[in-house]
Amino acid sequence: MRTIHKIIIGALIGLFFAGGYGLRIQSDRLQSSMAISAGAQVEGTQVASTSLDLAGADIRPLRTLYSVLRSVREHYVDQITSKDEGKMTYGAIRWMLASLNDPETRFIEPEQRKLLGDAREGRFSGIGAVLAIKQTLRPLDDKDKEKAKDPITEESLIVATVLPDSPAAKAGLKCGDEIVAINGKDVLPFNPYQHVTDMMKQDDVRSMERPRLIKMLDDEQKRIDDGISIIDAERMLMSDDKKPIELKLAAKPPLKPATITIKPAELKIEPVDNVHVIKNDIGYIRVGFFGKNTPDEFSAAMRMLEAEKLSGLIVDLRSSTGWDILAADKVASWFAPRKVMAFRVRSHGRKDLIRIPTAEGKPWTKPLVVLVDRSTSKAPELLAAALRDGGVAKLVGERTFGNFVDSTMLDLADGSAVIMSTGKYVTGKGGDYQNKGVPVDIEAMTGEEQMSEAIEALSKALSLAGGRN
Repeated sequence: MRTIHKIIIGALIGLFFAGGYGLRIQSDRLQSSMAISAGAQVEGTQVASTSLDLAGADIRPLRTLYSVLRSVREHYVDQITSKDEGKMTYGAIRWMLASLNDPETRFIEPEQRKLLGDAREGRFSGIGAVLAIKQTLRPLDDKDKEKAKDPITEESLIVATVLPDSPAAKAGLKCGDEIVAINGKDVLPFNPYQHVTDMMKQDDVRSMERPRLIKMLDDEQKRIDDGISIIDAERMLMSDDKKPIELKLAAKPPLKPATITIKPAELKIEPVDNVHVIKNDIGYIRVGFFGKNTPDEFSAAMRMLEAEKLSGLIVDLRSSTGWDILAADKVASWFAPRKVMAFRVRSHGRKDLIRIPTAEGKPWTKPLVVLVDRSTSKAPELLAAALRDGGVAKLVGERTFGNFVDSTMLDLADGSAVIMSTGKYVTGKGGDYQNKGVPVDIEAMTGEEQMSEAIEALSKALSLAGGRN
C-alpha cells in the first residue's frame, strides 16, 4: 500500500503544478522594491534582477504554497528544521519550473551555478562535454508496438558538444548520445511520475488484476527511488569529483545500448587554439570556445595572418561551443560589418535586431569557408548562420546541433539560480534552427573530408574571382 500511496502522491504533485498552480510572476508588472541580491553577471548570459514588488501581482499561488508550509510546520509528526524547509523550497521551485514543460527553464543549486559560471569562461570540470536537456518522444512500453503509437514526452540528457582531448572524447562519447543511466541509476525526467501516470490511463492497465498492478507499481517506484534526477545527473557530470563514472547510452538501432566509463578531469578550453597557414596562401583559425576573451584572441589571429598575403581563409567552428553571443557578434565584424547578426524573438511577439558592429580593422573580403559539425553549439551556430546569410561564407561539414534559445539567468541570494527561456534567435533571413541545426552548403562527414572540401571550396571561389590575389 505504501508504494501505491507514494505513486499517487507523486502523480498528484505533478498534476498540481501542471494544472496552473505554478508561480506566475508577471515580469512586465514587477518593479524594484523588495531588493534581493542578484549576484554577478556571467558574460554572454542575460542576468536578471530578482527584486520584486508584489503590489498588483497575483499572489494567490503564494498563499496556497504558504498554507501548505504552515500546515507542515504546525502538524507534521516530526519537527521541521530550517534545512528541511530549504529542501522543500528547492523541491517546490523544481516542480514549478518543470510544469512549464521547457527543458531550457530550470533551477540550479549553488554548486552547479558556480560550475556553470566556470564553464561559461572556458573552465570545465567533469567529463568534458557540454550537455543539453531536450524533450524526447518515448513509447510507454518499448516491447509493445501498440502502445508505441501513443508516446509520451520526457526530458532526456543529450551530449551537445564533446570537447577536444577531453575525458569524454577519449572514452568515445559522441555528440547526440543520450545518457540514460549513471553508475547504474536511471536518469529521471523532471517529473519522474509522468511515466506511471500515463500508464495508469491505459485501459489494459486499469483493468489489470490487483496483484499484477501492485507488482508493476512496486517496480516503477523502485526505479524512481533508485534513480537520479536529470538535474542531479547534469551536475554530477560537471562536478570536480575525480571518481570514474559509468555511463549507459541509449541504443542507436541496430546497435544495443552501450556502456562506457569516463574518468573526470579539469579542462581549460582556449578561445583560439590553432592558427596557421595551409598550402602557402590559405589561413586557418580554430575557435574552440566563445567567451569574453574570444574577440581579442580572434583579432590577434587575424592580424597575425594579415602579413601572410593570404587568398582564402578557413574558420573552424567544429566542436565549438560557448554562450557569449556578444563575442560571436564581434568576431562576425571581421567579415560582415553592419550586416544583420540575428533577431532575438521574445514574448508577446517582440523582436530585437542584433546588428554586427563596425570592424576594428580592415574587414576580410576574400573567400571564406566556415567548418561546422554536429558538436557546433550555441554562439558559434549563430555566427555560422549569420556569415552564410550575409553572403560572405560557405559552410562545410555537418548540420549543427540546434541550440538557439535565448536564456536569462536569475541569480538568487543564496547562490542558487533560475535559468529561464526568454526568447530565441532567428537569422537575419528568418531562419529558425532551434532543435534543427544550421544546414551546410557542402556536406562532409569525416574530419579529413571536411578539410579537403573546405580547401576545394576556396579554390573554386578563387577561380570564379579571377585567380589568386
